[in-house]
Amino acid sequence: MKAEVFNSYNKYMILKHALKENNVSETCDLFGISRTTYYNWKRAYLKHGMMGLEIKEHKKPKMPNKVNKTIENEILSYVQRFPEDGPNRIYYELKAEGYDIGVSGIYNVLKRNNLSKKVQRLQYSKNKKQNSGGNRNNRKLIKCFDNKKKSYVGYLVIQRIDFIGTYEGIGKIYQYTLYDTYSKWGSVKIYNKKQDIDMWDYFELKLGYLMSTLNLDIDNLLTEKTREFIPYFIKNNKYRNIMEDFNINHKFISHENNSIFNDMDEFNKLLVKEFYSRITKENIDSFNKVERALHKFLRHYNFARKISGGCNEGKVPAKVILERVAHNNVDFETLPLWILTLINSLKRGDYNEEN
Repeated sequence: MKAEVFNSYNKYMILKHALKENNVSETCDLFGISRTTYYNWKRAYLKHGMMGLEIKEHKKPKMPNKVNKTIENEILSYVQRFPEDGPNRIYYELKAEGYDIGVSGIYNVLKRNNLSKKVQRLQYSKNKKQNSGGNRNNRKLIKCFDNKKKSYVGYLVIQRIDFIGTYEGIGKIYQYTLYDTYSKWGSVKIYNKKQDIDMWDYFELKLGYLMSTLNLDIDNLLTEKTREFIPYFIKNNKYRNIMEDFNINHKFISHENNSIFNDMDEFNKLLVKEFYSRITKENIDSFNKVERALHKFLRHYNFARKISGGCNEGKVPAKVILERVAHNNVDFETLPLWILTLINSLKRGDYNEEN
């Protein structure tokens, strides 16, 4: 059924069904509409109520290579900072900032401004002053998230990808990290091939499951924007679907010595010092063994290692998570047995690696 045949009441009932079932994808399949249509209706309803659902949608023809002035300025600003990059790299960077423009559109802008060749971009950058807009945006984000009164589990979570190194008999190790800045909880997934990196699959299957089970939310998610790994965050639209499904405010931000990354930097230094540096010493000679050893290390970190400073000093990250779960009025009796076992161990204060 086409979306145009639904009246405002039909649209409202579809929105209500998705909310009740807590599954947007199945709702869209059931009623034969796209996720884009669903979220257009949802935004209209949140903004205007039932009147918003009565507004007819008028689709304008898309001009894929037509670039407005705002996007063109962003492209030129990027060339100022990174003149060696061509259209493909600029595409990934702008997509991370939420700009929807194809590689051909970017090339047309460069050509129109006589910047299609690397030597032209280098000269253009040399003649322009360094653009400070990105630094201003980062400072605004830091100020926004520096409000201690708003701090709680899931208020601000940071994620990143790092190349850890190459180890004899094991190969390369790439690490995806997700870190909650309030509880100091760290979640890590490692890969031994760059092309296998798919952290959104891990996010959806493992972290999404835990969030739903424990009734926890991630309100703000910052992805550290690095030139090497940014394509792995935005190479498909899966991340956009996940952000919409879990109602997460997601931003890309460059590191640039920002204090907002300090705790996560310390967490990664801890992993390097106390885990990765011991791989060869403890005869860990395969990638599978590294995965098992890392899982054990993180269990100890999250469930037994006490936080050394801040408002949660003396607690372990899992204890802080548990307090938030209790605050959300979760019925503990309905939780899976393995989670209940960990919770009971934390309550007794006798958690060990065998739990």
